[in-house]
Amino acid sequence: MTTIKSCVSVCRYCRYYTPEGQRGGTCGLLNVAVKSGWKACSLSVPSFAPSFAPSYENLVGAHS
Repeated sequence: MTTIKSCVSVCRYCRYYTPEGQRGGTCGLLNVAVKSGWKACSLSVPSFAPSFAPSYENLVGAHS
C-alpha cells in the first residue's frame, strides 16, 4: 500500500475539520473536539484535495 504524504499542517486546513466557537472545532472523521492550531494527524486530507487523491472513506469502505 502506498502512503501519501499529507500537506495539511494543522487541523483547520483538513477536510474533516468543522469550526465551532472562536478557536476550536470538531474532527468529523474521529468525532472529537480539536483546536484549529493543533498539528494535523496522519489521516488528514486537504480541504480541496483532487478527486484522484484517496480519502479515508475509500480506504475502509462506506459504513452505513
